[in-house]
Amino acid sequence: MKNQHQEILKLISDYLEKYPNQRFGQALFNLGVNEFIDDNDHTNYRIRDIHGDSDEKILERVKKRFERLY
Repeated sequence: MKNQHQEILKLISDYLEKYPNQRFGQALFNLGVNEFIDDNDHTNYRIRDIHGDSDEKILERVKKRFERLY
């Protein structure tokens, strides 16, 4: 397992420890793993396709969101 994987899992684990009533999918969404893409017209929001995202990009998004939550 890569270091980025461990960090992402730790952040998700910490989040679920703090919010045990959250479903796993909610935690992923709330932490920005899957997020809405705003196409600039603010009417057509789509879920981000993370297939091509690097582990580093996902970790960066999760860390930013995690910091905003705490």
